[in-house]
Amino acid sequence: MVRKVETGSVRSVERALAIVELLGQHQALGLEELHYLTGLPKATVSRMLLTLQEKGWLYRGLSDRRYRLSARSMFGDSRQRCKCQLVEQIAPWLLELSARTGLVSDLSSFDGNCLEVLESAVPGVLRKRYPSNGRIVGLHASLFHSAMGKACLGALACDEVERLAEREHVPVEEQQQARAQSQYLGFGQRTEGHWEYPVRLPFLIRAVALPLRAEGRVIGSIALHWPTDLSCVEQVRNRHLTLLADTIEQVQKRLV
Repeated sequence: MVRKVETGSVRSVERALAIVELLGQHQALGLEELHYLTGLPKATVSRMLLTLQEKGWLYRGLSDRRYRLSARSMFGDSRQRCKCQLVEQIAPWLLELSARTGLVSDLSSFDGNCLEVLESAVPGVLRKRYPSNGRIVGLHASLFHSAMGKACLGALACDEVERLAEREHVPVEEQQQARAQSQYLGFGQRTEGHWEYPVRLPFLIRAVALPLRAEGRVIGSIALHWPTDLSCVEQVRNRHLTLLADTIEQVQKRLV
């Protein structure tokens, strides 16, 4: 009996290590892919993934539902590990924000030069309209046209905004408008008529965002975005901006 238990335990460890190794090689994989690559029954793979996730070894993306090694399980690039850690810490708040507003909630990171989309949570009511929202995760968004970028600009010093504008060859007029708008409104608002990502959604969107700070510096932003036919900016501002601000306040306390 002892031998059977030990054999079963060793087999489980081997299967878990095989999944961890595959994720280390491929960065992110879904259940179907892991089922195919391991040759294990889908139910077995699902149980192993759930156990590894509960033990903190894996993170499941909100936008694409694929599995990745968690920040604590990663080796090598410390910058990438910090991004993963930020996503894992904030993901529960993104989910709650999305569920309570019925809008898409996005998290970005700002390294002083570039704005990168780290995660995106889509509420159930919009899932059919956003079948491929995971495409924007990992992309660099425009600092001067995206709501997320403008939220960061509004929290930066003038000389920093000028440096970024020169770096991205942004006309002086657009530079001034982006910063002034954020400071006047108190939040970042997507520029109508411009697209902020290298890929396009199949419909036009609107977005608002607020900056995210840690240790006194801007490290990114959290945004709400939605299809233009769903609501106007003023309605979302009145209904949900306070909730967005409260969410960011809670997140920032966790990051201190």
